[in-house]
Amino acid sequence: MRPMTGLILAQACAYLGTRLAMIAIPWFVLETTGSPTHMGLVTLCELGAYTLARLFVGPVLDRIGQRAVSIRVDLLAAAALAAVPLLFAADLLPFPLLLVLVTVIGLATGPSEAAKVSLAPFVARAAGVRVERVTGLTGTVDRLSMTVGPIAAGAVVALLGALTALHLNAALMIVSALVTAVLLCRDTETVGRAGPDPEEGHGYLTRLHAGWRAIWGDVPLRTLTVMIMVTNIVDIAVMSLALPIWAHQGGMGPEAVGFVAGALGGASILGSLIAAWAGHRLPRKATFFLCMAVAGPPRILVLALDVPLWVVLTVWAGSGLFGGLINPLLSAIIFERLPLSMVGRGMSMLGALTRVGAPLAAPGIGAAIGLLGVAPVLVAGAFVHLAAVLLPMFGAASRALGRPAEEPDPDMRTPAGENPDRRSRSRSDPGPDPEPDQLL
Repeated sequence: MRPMTGLILAQACAYLGTRLAMIAIPWFVLETTGSPTHMGLVTLCELGAYTLARLFVGPVLDRIGQRAVSIRVDLLAAAALAAVPLLFAADLLPFPLLLVLVTVIGLATGPSEAAKVSLAPFVARAAGVRVERVTGLTGTVDRLSMTVGPIAAGAVVALLGALTALHLNAALMIVSALVTAVLLCRDTETVGRAGPDPEEGHGYLTRLHAGWRAIWGDVPLRTLTVMIMVTNIVDIAVMSLALPIWAHQGGMGPEAVGFVAGALGGASILGSLIAAWAGHRLPRKATFFLCMAVAGPPRILVLALDVPLWVVLTVWAGSGLFGGLINPLLSAIIFERLPLSMVGRGMSMLGALTRVGAPLAAPGIGAAIGLLGVAPVLVAGAFVHLAAVLLPMFGAASRALGRPAEEPDPDMRTPAGENPDRRSRSRSDPGPDPEPDQLL
């Protein structure tokens, strides 16, 4: 169980740090510039770098190893995060330099998240448990960080300032690197693999393109990618732009942002625990689409209404309960459809593609909020989110998102003589497994 413990602890530190930055950086920009457009530019640089890093890091993960990449980029993120308050205190932080630093943070946190997420199937095999159990526990950690992180960030920002939150963020990234180095064995990524790398000798671009084909050539994965890309544009705009502006215009401080985001994360912990305990028993497709529909639009729309804070907290908590079920189910679907030799590239590619729209849209959304106000933008975002979920639900590709007819044994052992990279996957077009350079 040591690899599972190491993965969970490393993710807990990294995710908690991310939640701190989610509130501290936008609030710092809002206080120092007072400009929603500047907030959009910061989001563009950070998420743009994050997306590009995830897009191109896949072959590095599969070649060097997720563990080694995770340690190095966590330390890089810590250095960039610590530089923001240090330079600001020395009056050496003009806005262009801040954009450079948040770009470095994005370049580090993208591979960091991709490395940790793509370790899940290997950790599951090493621990002898179903992948839903691992993704459910790591999803619970993610949701727990959404509770503790925003509340802690709101309190720290309100009492001590945004810069102190960034100091804590840097410390958490250092701890994440240390935990990964100590508790995860060097050969964790080789668990379940038989023989040498099937793509040994292939160049970087060939391996990168194979990761693209593994995601975009698979119809169900392509459908999920487009759907999540659209919903991420809305969700990230709400969390990074609309929510802080909503609180600021309502005469509330950063602690209100923390409470609202914390209500979402707190309730989602229960959803993630349900997924870890009984996720493999739930009707996967129906549960996934229902949760996507309930987790997004209601909490976006309530911010556009003139209602008390307790109503907003209640609605966000309800959405969080359903939202907690999403990531464990989604991760199980993806891992079932990717061969082990493609997990690093597939997860990093999918993570990049689903986030590519958010940084590009952030400046425009920030300008729209400045021009039209926050309420009209929130209403439009809720309807876009709902449409992105409902349209794929009735497509042919959604039929392939159910659980495979034959589940792997709980101990995840591979029969003698069988290559574990050629696992059964519920494809929309079933047939013999492709060779590494002929992946869908």
